[in-house]
Amino acid sequence: MNARNITARTITAFTAVATAICASGCAVLAQDEHAPADLYYGFTLIDPDAERLVENAFIVVSEGEIESVGSGEAPARDYAARFDMTSRYAMAGFIDAHGHITAGPHQISMTDDGPLVTIDAVDEVTRFHARAALAFGVTTVRNPGADPEASAAYDAHIAAGEWEGPDAVHAGAVIQPPPLGGTGFVYPQTEEGWFTEAQRQADLGMTYFKLYTGLTEEELALGVAAAHAAGLTPIAHLEAVSWTRAAELGVEQLLHALPLSPDLLEPEARETFLAERGADTRYYYRWFELVDFDGPLFQDMLETLAANDVVVDLTLLVNELTFVRAAREEMFGPEFSVYFHPDSLDASRAFLAAASTGWEAEDFTRAEGAMQRVYEFARRLDEAGVRLALGTDGAGGGPIYAREMRLHVDAGFSSWRVLRLATSETAASLGLDEHTGALRAGLEADIVFLRENPVEDVMNARTVDMVVTNGRAFTFEELSDPGAFDAGAPAGETG
Repeated sequence: MNARNITARTITAFTAVATAICASGCAVLAQDEHAPADLYYGFTLIDPDAERLVENAFIVVSEGEIESVGSGEAPARDYAARFDMTSRYAMAGFIDAHGHITAGPHQISMTDDGPLVTIDAVDEVTRFHARAALAFGVTTVRNPGADPEASAAYDAHIAAGEWEGPDAVHAGAVIQPPPLGGTGFVYPQTEEGWFTEAQRQADLGMTYFKLYTGLTEEELALGVAAAHAAGLTPIAHLEAVSWTRAAELGVEQLLHALPLSPDLLEPEARETFLAERGADTRYYYRWFELVDFDGPLFQDMLETLAANDVVVDLTLLVNELTFVRAAREEMFGPEFSVYFHPDSLDASRAFLAAASTGWEAEDFTRAEGAMQRVYEFARRLDEAGVRLALGTDGAGGGPIYAREMRLHVDAGFSSWRVLRLATSETAASLGLDEHTGALRAGLEADIVFLRENPVEDVMNARTVDMVVTNGRAFTFEELSDPGAFDAGAPAGETG
């Protein structure tokens, strides 16, 4: 959300309601017929909020914003550019609520204190994945943790038009004890250090303060206090501390469908879980086998999350990649591997292989069966009124974004609901709905044009023909030409 658009939005906000699509699909006159504008016309507009398709629609874009939307004959004026989008489907640009857009590949090095895992930013990798994200229709990313200086630099490059990629809001370095480190992780050693780190991240323009799995309850509470003191939103990926307790302590958003705290299991199941838990990751699927969704502890968690308006970003892809071996080759197979930077692709494959070290065939069979429990977990959250956001835990969506959408359908969500989660619902959950998430006058011109209808099959979200971000239009081919995805060539020179 660049400053120019925020200023323009303030000036034009009072016109937003008057220029929305009217119920009959009628045309809306432009606010200023003399301003330079682009016209997109002839497409079918997808409105997930109203669950309707509007044929022969048009959108007028001026100064990076949507000026008017309607159907039928477009307003008569001289346009800077006209785009005939006949036979295309248009909807608001997708939002990835969990895209590590500035995170580089996992690296493991040996130090005097033992192995150190780092995920430091690399400009070449960032630019590569930013173009891939945009190519597949992702125009906004919530980056939940990375080097804050690299993330601030990313925003500057995007705002200046030097790089092509989604707009982003960020968490800075993730708060976690070793063996995670480098510029992407930090572990303050004193109470003052927690507040200093949160303020450092806020001063660099971060929005969120991410708290991680290795923290104690006392450290989690300190992290929440430090985040609030710096004006940041505390978010967390947790295991030791339960989601119930996190919500009570003031964590505002939770990440991943992996609430693996034993404190959420009923006493007998908890005893079994703790007795079986070893150094490997079998406990990931075992937690889902043991949890009682109707038990008082889980029900209390649901009530607490809903009462505290906690947002949950499910990232069902993480569960699938961990539990289902075949999904790894499907996701990173030859058709789409070109859209992942080779260094990141290799690191991700190695990381996933390491995550299932020691697993036997029976473990994979049980884990794959546990996916049905993951789906039920997602439904239980939704039925309890817990707010959801759609994210991938990738590098900004790219070709895996549609797969995350499909996993939500597999979990029982309708196509219309998933399309809302991809746009307006996630925008609202992240507080971005005054900027993006819908095709409405006064919002940023973030639009994706698809060749196939995603209402019929959400996997059609991959059939991107053109993307508009802040009024800048790119074809899929421009963003994905071989040079753009050549790891040895500079990205961002086309379009």
